[in-house]
Amino acid sequence: MQGRRKRHEQTPSCDAAAHVAGWTLRAEWGSLTRMTTKAKPTDQAIAGAPARAESARCDVAVLGRGNSAALTALALAQSGFSVWAELVHGDVQPAAQPPSDARDTRWQRVLALSPGARRALETLGVWQRLKAGHAPVADIAVGGPNHGDLPLRFADAKTPDRPVDVLSHIVSLADLTEAIGDTLRACTALGGAAQISAAAHDFNPQTGTLTFADTTQLRVNLLVDASGAQSQWRTRAGIACLHYDYRSHALSAEVALGAPHGQVARQVFLADGPLAILPLPAPTRAALVWSLPARKAAALAQCDEDVFNHELNVAARTLVGPFEHLALAGPRAYQPLKAQIAEAFTGTRLALVGEAAHVIHPLAGQGMNLTLRDIGALVDTLCEARRLGLACSDATMLENYARLRRADALAGAFGTHGLAEIFSGPRPMRAVAATGLRGVGFIADNWPELKNAFRRQADQGLGPLSDLFAGAPSSEKTR
Repeated sequence: MQGRRKRHEQTPSCDAAAHVAGWTLRAEWGSLTRMTTKAKPTDQAIAGAPARAESARCDVAVLGRGNSAALTALALAQSGFSVWAELVHGDVQPAAQPPSDARDTRWQRVLALSPGARRALETLGVWQRLKAGHAPVADIAVGGPNHGDLPLRFADAKTPDRPVDVLSHIVSLADLTEAIGDTLRACTALGGAAQISAAAHDFNPQTGTLTFADTTQLRVNLLVDASGAQSQWRTRAGIACLHYDYRSHALSAEVALGAPHGQVARQVFLADGPLAILPLPAPTRAALVWSLPARKAAALAQCDEDVFNHELNVAARTLVGPFEHLALAGPRAYQPLKAQIAEAFTGTRLALVGEAAHVIHPLAGQGMNLTLRDIGALVDTLCEARRLGLACSDATMLENYARLRRADALAGAFGTHGLAEIFSGPRPMRAVAATGLRGVGFIADNWPELKNAFRRQADQGLGPLSDLFAGAPSSEKTR
């Protein structure tokens, strides 16, 4: 190990270079596209850069300005690593003030967090700062468009002496973002990093030099890219992506129910796409997530409220029974649906986290759960490298992270993609899918071990359980 570390340290240095990436289309199958990049190093260093005797240093730099970057920085800082985070130290504009009707939009977009994800957020100190509360999901009912197509339930058989298990927690995205921001501001472990406020401009993976727009430089062992699906840092590293455009949008809104939801999440697969009704803290309120063709979603997002309610009740006729009637209770929003998987999750001194690595269809509500599992696996990997006396950038350790996380992300991506496509395909295919769903429901009801396996995979994913998901205090992993 000492020899391997020594070889890493003796990697020849080179001048800081700005990489220009050009997208190249390799192949296209329908709307599935493989995109690659070609990195073209320039011979010019940044003009006017003053000579520096020694750059500031830290273990990890986290790039990105969203929740994924904030949670990554929190987890690493709380585990004893020195972290420079763009969201904390960089040139980030303050968030716009919410509109006066913010209460109406708080539940417009929601996340379904697994029990493991909740433990992770509790460990980071985020969960305790949620202000709008959360809605526990005790059961999930999944089916097709016909009244007889709701056979698949995920709750255990009810027994008088057994408590109800929570399958997931529905939280407001706006509320979670606010709680993450509050936790970030309260994290003293992030205050000691280099105070560089300029925007990150270039990264030299050979020397670990991160150069900023004002020519300031920071030496890091590892760059964590949490900058989202359109990441420039992934592109500059020459990492290609598999990309799929569903040509659909997810329409979301808060809806009022005619009867209590009973903490049951319901989802129906329609020809246009899946429609989900997710319980909210108020017993007669739910979050609507409705996948529709792009033009139809735009029309329904802007049409008269009575027209919208009529279309919603017609589409959700197999779900309306328990609720009597569904009615819009807040503003509508919609966003495009895409899937994307990076062909590599790591590079030289680089690790991808969150949507920089994977974007999946939201029908299973696994997006944020996957991201938190990325963060947990990365923290465990870097803590193990530190225990062994290796650098954060050790190639073998990073490859272990990539192998575990890519398998989990691929399982989630292809699972949700298959469900979305087969139920929105031609009528014969939808009939076969509905029959298969009934069969799975019958098997799951008669073999509880299979149902438990589904639930365990949705909660923990593939691979070992990270310390973060196990709820291990960060103090146990510090130096």
